[in-house]
Amino acid sequence: MSLRTNAELSSLAALPDQSRVWVFTTAAPLTDDLAALVETGLKTFVADWMSHGQRVRGGFAICNRRFILVAADETANDVSGCSIDSMFRAVQAAVGRAGVPLADTADIAYCGPNGVELVDRPTFRRLVREGVIRPDTLVFDGTVRTLGEVRAGRWERPFAESWHAEHFAPPAVGSSVR
Repeated sequence: MSLRTNAELSSLAALPDQSRVWVFTTAAPLTDDLAALVETGLKTFVADWMSHGQRVRGGFAICNRRFILVAADETANDVSGCSIDSMFRAVQAAVGRAGVPLADTADIAYCGPNGVELVDRPTFRRLVREGVIRPDTLVFDGTVRTLGEVRAGRWERPFAESWHAEHFAPPAVGSSVR
C-alpha cells in the first residue's frame, strides 16, 4: 500500500493500528492540483477535529489518486456520531471544491490496465465471468474498519483472497449449486 501524505499533517503513520478508518473513493482520479485542493480542506479539518470537546488525534491520506483514507485514534477518546458526521461533511466539501464527486459506495474498485478502475456490481460480476478480473487482480475492500487492517493488507488484496470472490466468483466446475 502506498499512502501519499502531506508531511505537515498528523500522518497516518503516527496513528496506532487500532485507529478507526474510513475509506472514501472518488468517482474519478484526482490530478495533483485536485489532490492538493482536497488535502488543504482535510488538513484544516483534521487540525480542528473535535469530539465531545476533546481534540481528535486524526490523519488522512490520498492513495492511488482515487481513495481518501481518514483515521482517528480512539484510544484516548471515542469519536462521536456528530464528529463522524462533521468528518463526512468535510470530505464531501473537500472533494466538492475539487469538482470530483465521491463514488457510489456500492461500486467496486480494482487494479486494471489503466490503474484503479471503478465499476458497479453488475459490471464487476461480468468482468469476473469474462476473466478480466482474475484471482490475482487486486481489489479494494472499503469495509475495513481499522488502520491495522489497512496496514496488514486487508484493504488491497488479490481477488481470490477477498470477500469479492465469495460473492462474485463463478460457481466451480461441476458444482451442484445453480
